[in-house]
Amino acid sequence: MAAGTAARNAAFTILCRVGEGDRFENALELAVDGLQETDRRLAHEIAAGVLRQREALDHQINGLLTADPQRLKPELRDLLRIGAYQLIHLDRVPHYAALSATVEVAKMVEGQRAAGLVNAVLRRLAAAADAGEMAEPTSELAAKHSHPSWLVERWLDRFGPENTEALLEHNNRRAPLTLQAARATVDELWQLVASAGVAFREAPLGRGLTVETSQIGALPGYDRGAFIVQDAAQAWLLDSISIPEGAIVWDCCAAPGGKAAVLSHRVGHVLASDVRPDRMRVLRDTVTRAASDVSLFLADASVPPLQPGLIDVVMVDAPCSGTGTMARHPDARWRLSEGYVGRLVERQIAILNGAASVVPNGGSLVYLTCSLEREENEQQVDRFLDRHPEYRRVQDDVFIFPTVSGTDGGYAAHMRRVA
Repeated sequence: MAAGTAARNAAFTILCRVGEGDRFENALELAVDGLQETDRRLAHEIAAGVLRQREALDHQINGLLTADPQRLKPELRDLLRIGAYQLIHLDRVPHYAALSATVEVAKMVEGQRAAGLVNAVLRRLAAAADAGEMAEPTSELAAKHSHPSWLVERWLDRFGPENTEALLEHNNRRAPLTLQAARATVDELWQLVASAGVAFREAPLGRGLTVETSQIGALPGYDRGAFIVQDAAQAWLLDSISIPEGAIVWDCCAAPGGKAAVLSHRVGHVLASDVRPDRMRVLRDTVTRAASDVSLFLADASVPPLQPGLIDVVMVDAPCSGTGTMARHPDARWRLSEGYVGRLVERQIAILNGAASVVPNGGSLVYLTCSLEREENEQQVDRFLDRHPEYRRVQDDVFIFPTVSGTDGGYAAHMRRVA
């Protein structure tokens, strides 16, 4: 493979797999396996950048096509997006290198004719960029910031124009990588990261360390579970819920396992389950590496296999739209739909009803999401309390908005069974 093409070919593979329904993280892991570190980073940056800037890139590309943009094959569209992203957003990559490497990938995967089209369009774009004659971005927020229109309209209604545009800009920036102490203490974690010579700083909200590396597995202490990767927002939400030491906790939607691992070091015994075998494998890996005292089992939380009185706290880290984590998951905005949000709400209702059935009198039910949507957050809890008068809120709900905190977004509610 010619120099410079490996990273672009991997980026193309990632985008194709995401287009077929795979999640970005899975597609990335498969596509960059075996690449050198510099190519791994470049492939990640290009693929994630294309997903974040997709609408804006298409706006530039469409103006340079001589045929109907709607008739362009998805594979050719992704190749053009890869080239356009480099030409517009990667200042450190010379135009000739971005163009030649992308054309070479087009030749490999789509043939000479496709490579000719990619070459022609990207040369026009490079010339326009050099001459400062790029197409004016549309004023519509959704197109300008490359988000689905229905989602932007929803956020405009809730957050207003200024906060919505700030959120869209936040989502188009690469999310930081944050570590939380697990088997290590906080002080030990600082010392471990410093000893590796990796640049780091205290994470927002004073929760964890933000590190400047993608090689987490190479950091000292990783193998022995000194830390987990968890955004400061989720750490803050977990800290906002007062779970007493010695309480027996069931984390009933536990994968990937970060919260279960942290709780095991704080409160004692934790039961952790998930409904899908593939997610259980991820959960088991996290717990084996970083937890203290966790029992694992496969279970559907909507029909819990536990009897009341066995546990003190049920934590529902609910499957949700993830709209608070779109900076971290650049493909999520394109996988989400209004109908899917509605189906998630119904699934959350079923899980909450199931979880509530095993909480003893005086016990707690904790509900968490990484969503910004009312129907998944406060409205969901309000509806639950209407259905279950035996429960009361223990404290005010916690809502984290990404542009205020500088983290992911999320929500937490703490309820107690009083009858």
